[in-house]
Amino acid sequence: MKKIFIYVMLIFTVLAVPVKAEFKNPPITDNAGYLSETELLEISAALDEVRNKYNMEAAIYTEDVMSGTSAMASADDIYDYGGYGAGEDMSGIMLYISRSTREYHFTTCGKGIDAFTDNGLIYLENKVVPYLGDNDYYGAFKEYAAEADKLLGMWAEGKPYDKKQLETNDILMILGVCLLAPLAIAYIMMQKKLKKMKTATENNYALNYVNDQNLSVSRDMFLFSNIVKTKREKSSGSGSSTHTSSSGTSHGGRGGSF
Repeated sequence: MKKIFIYVMLIFTVLAVPVKAEFKNPPITDNAGYLSETELLEISAALDEVRNKYNMEAAIYTEDVMSGTSAMASADDIYDYGGYGAGEDMSGIMLYISRSTREYHFTTCGKGIDAFTDNGLIYLENKVVPYLGDNDYYGAFKEYAAEADKLLGMWAEGKPYDKKQLETNDILMILGVCLLAPLAIAYIMMQKKLKKMKTATENNYALNYVNDQNLSVSRDMFLFSNIVKTKREKSSGSGSSTHTSSSGTSHGGRGGSF
């Protein structure tokens, strides 16, 4: 009986231990050659830490020439056919970059779609893409690893990132500052102007204000001008609702050019 009891306890112990996913690919594949060997090792270590911490794929893949018909299609196909993702649902996220077209795409899959919400991807994009625009790929990949860790941490706590999740107190504080600060500044400026105006003295004789010179010169003065400005469009990212890739797998994502 004791042996049976021990075996049963061992089985329950094994079942209670969470199963860690075995990742088939390195966390970063830099075919475009953006990183030095030292930088590659550093980013790989950071992404591996995120992978093991949350049992979720967090990868980067770059290539010189885009392999698919678009950045989104390339990212999805590399993710699916390359064996990326954790578990049967292939959960995770990948940052894809094409050097030739200067395009990027964040593709999400499985639980990664829930972890990296639409607003979460916008947040991640705003953190990473400015580095890409400056050709600072090491900085971009380092920021990507750090922010992916942060967003996955929020998801693990049951609160995936959403810009609408501001606390009521924070909203009231922001509104208070926005409303009271301009009023306070306007009051101070008005008081200064009023003090300067007190130097004027009353004059009871209207003749002092009459100009006895004859009007001999006239001219047109333009007091206002109308300037038309045309906004210069900048390249920006665009989101994609959950879609099915060529392999039949559901993906979320967001991408654009830099």
